[in-house]
Amino acid sequence: MSSKLNLRLLAAVMLAAALPLCVKGAPLEVTPTDLPQGEASGEEEEDRRISDPPRESNIIEIWERVLKSTESHQQEFDEEFQGNVKYDLLDKDKPRSFPAKCPNCTLSKEACLQSLAHGMLVYTVLLKHVDREYHNSSIVAAVKAGIPQLITQIKAKMRNADGVAAPTSSEEQQLLKELDRPDLFYRKMMAHRILKSIHIFLVDGKRSYQKWVSKKHAARMHGTQIRNL
Repeated sequence: MSSKLNLRLLAAVMLAAALPLCVKGAPLEVTPTDLPQGEASGEEEEDRRISDPPRESNIIEIWERVLKSTESHQQEFDEEFQGNVKYDLLDKDKPRSFPAKCPNCTLSKEACLQSLAHGMLVYTVLLKHVDREYHNSSIVAAVKAGIPQLITQIKAKMRNADGVAAPTSSEEQQLLKELDRPDLFYRKMMAHRILKSIHIFLVDGKRSYQKWVSKKHAARMHGTQIRNL
């Protein structure tokens, strides 16, 4: 009888040892993922990419890439007309539809961004006239590719991006109609006026934008210094 009891006790001990230890209230062990330290998952990285606003460096890089192409406009103009037409002539007789100079961006961020976005949207339409006259122009191709990227980046920084809309189809037709003439020389000169005006607008806009960014950075640094006092 004692032998049978001992066997039963031994079997119970072995069974208990074989069962997984389960203690009520004990934390469950979770197998860690194999992601390297500091590396986010694909979903986290995507969420971060969407939520992060465009960096200042991204906007400036696009700006400089477009300006690099428009800087060669005068050279192409002089080669086309062989010195028979002065480049300064393009500053005369500009249509009123050409966007005005960018406002002082050190005064109002929203006014600066709205003016830049609106001007670029108008120039996007005016470029269609240039494209008709100089379809294979590398300058036109670079500007057409870069300006939409700039508009997207700038609108992402605006409080009221919906307040700046592209010209409607009827407005676009009116803009292009004002530039169209039977005279070939007139049309070509107008195309060059557009390219030169775009270059000036982008140079001035980039300068004003950087002034606003510098002012914002200085104000932020000043606030940080005050908090650290």
